Amino acid sequence: MRRSLIPVLAGAGLLVSSVTPAAAVVGGQPDGSAHPYGALLLIEGEGFCSGTLIDEDVVLTAGHCTDFFTADDVGTVSVTFDPVASVDLDTWEITGGTWYTATSWVTHPQYVAEDWPFTHDYGLVFLDEPVTGITPADLPEPDLLDQLIPATGQTATRFNDVGYGVNGKEHLGRGFDPTVDFVRMVSTQRYNPSNGAVGTLDPLWLILGQAPSPTHGSGCPGDSGSGIFIAGTDTVVAVHTGGYGLGYQGNLCGRITSLNHRIDVPEVLDWITSYLD
Repeated sequence: MRRSLIPVLAGAGLLVSSVTPAAAVVGGQPDGSAHPYGALLLIEGEGFCSGTLIDEDVVLTAGHCTDFFTADDVGTVSVTFDPVASVDLDTWEITGGTWYTATSWVTHPQYVAEDWPFTHDYGLVFLDEPVTGITPADLPEPDLLDQLIPATGQTATRFNDVGYGVNGKEHLGRGFDPTVDFVRMVSTQRYNPSNGAVGTLDPLWLILGQAPSPTHGSGCPGDSGSGIFIAGTDTVVAVHTGGYGLGYQGNLCGRITSLNHRIDVPEVLDWITSYLD
């Protein structure tokens, strides 16, 4: 499903104003070493997704990413956890850093592209060699979000979206400027009570409201597969999968709401943990 990934050199014309799958571009602030398990999944000549290391050799990402890998007959995905990764986009030569390869992955068996976003948008990427020197992120307890967000939707809990992309905003129509630097970014988001309780339209959804600003940043129409964390913790509770509307004041980055698929739902959590050692 090529529309699931915005190629690195693609313009903003691929975007529409309705809900759309995310495609691996995130606004916000440079993350540095705050979330070392945040992963960049690079597909040579195609584009990229984000992910989260949840075991020494397993990366959690969006199902529409892994589904794309399979549908497009991708052979190898290059993976790094470096805060900044440099790539020559003319030759796709990786110019430095620590990289791993992945030649196998799996998409949730209930993922149906034609039903998106009302589907199980989860994928796992299996590294050919285990990661050393990085502690994987924590998985949540079952139904953790139901404990944090009551039926009223009023909660003081904040969430961090951690994924790779551009720092700052690109205006609609201007497209993306080619870059050799992929930067791990973090944006702070909050639960949007106007959407009601968790899972208003689908029990798998976590819809977050954003506060686009130079301080907090916000997700772009992208960020496929990035981890959604409870702020101040190493616990990943959802996978970023899409967004609603165009950006704040017409900007490509800074959507008013972001769509995420929960991993704390017991049947999803059971599927994920079944692949862990």
